[in-house]
Amino acid sequence: MDLVDVIAKIGHRITKWVGHMHRCWSSSNDRGERVFPEAEHRECMFHLVTNFKKKFHGKVVDDHLWAAAYSWNPYIFEKNWAAMDIAKPAATAYLRRWHTRLWSRSQFSTICKLDYVTNNLAESFKNWIKHHKSLNLDDLMDKLRQMIMIMWNRRRKVAKKLAGLLILPHIIKKLNAKSRELNLEVVESSEEVAEVTQLGGSGFRFVVNLHDNTCSCRQWQVSGLPCKHALAFITSLVNAHIQNYVDSYYSIDKFRAAYGQLIPAMCDKTQWPESNHGFFMHPPLLKATAGRPKTERYKGCSDKKRKKGKHLCPICKEYGHHWHKCKKGNPEDIAAMMAVR
Repeated sequence: MDLVDVIAKIGHRITKWVGHMHRCWSSSNDRGERVFPEAEHRECMFHLVTNFKKKFHGKVVDDHLWAAAYSWNPYIFEKNWAAMDIAKPAATAYLRRWHTRLWSRSQFSTICKLDYVTNNLAESFKNWIKHHKSLNLDDLMDKLRQMIMIMWNRRRKVAKKLAGLLILPHIIKKLNAKSRELNLEVVESSEEVAEVTQLGGSGFRFVVNLHDNTCSCRQWQVSGLPCKHALAFITSLVNAHIQNYVDSYYSIDKFRAAYGQLIPAMCDKTQWPESNHGFFMHPPLLKATAGRPKTERYKGCSDKKRKKGKHLCPICKEYGHHWHKCKKGNPEDIAAMMAVR
């Protein structure tokens, strides 16, 4: 099996997975909308804010824009949106015109159980392969195939060790830690329905339904994990276990199925069968440029710049100068160090 067949096979599986996810696809350009017209198209909040801050500034916008993005409930979203609209109407008009895709959790579908508001998944993948981007296309694809093959094999071994468990251990550990010291009041309507009120602060009251795995805050439906209101209700019951209320997307069976398919092993490209397509593709003509080739991306306006450290003078213990130019030190000490030097 050559590299083309392997790529086609992997691509077919990815396409099937995307079709299964249906309305859960995140896209950052119009091409994704043309390829997956029925999918849910989201926008990376980090890039949205980067462009947004080039035009608008202010404490009200900073306090409410991210809060609106992280809002699970439409009521909380509208509350932050109204605050921005009152403070800077031009800012909300800009968002309505240029950022029409989904960027708030309150607008996300409850199908795919994915609550990301940024594109960190793709950024992490690019960081994972950054040392191999300079390879030729065939070498790059072969290297990516090998890296993914190693990762999938490692996770298949992990899945075998998790036999007998229902939900992934790190998910249960996260929920157990979240269920401690909840400042919430639970008022039961029945064994499956309750009102949960925040003590102090906002005082919002939400309705939790354990039978339907829903909460009126919408966090449970969007993420697939019980929210703090649901955890407060679950932990107040006698024979209720948190793992029974986690969506199957986080189950061991789903984890095992995700990495169950094998990525075929391949020999090196010197042993690949020769192919004749009736033409020969020559390498691109590269124009030599002055200076060392750039390997890192250009930093954006919102990226944190590396702070330059100041030199510590060993004589006066102050920053900003070297010891041989120290004006506060003992001249005899400086002369002794110069003699040693």
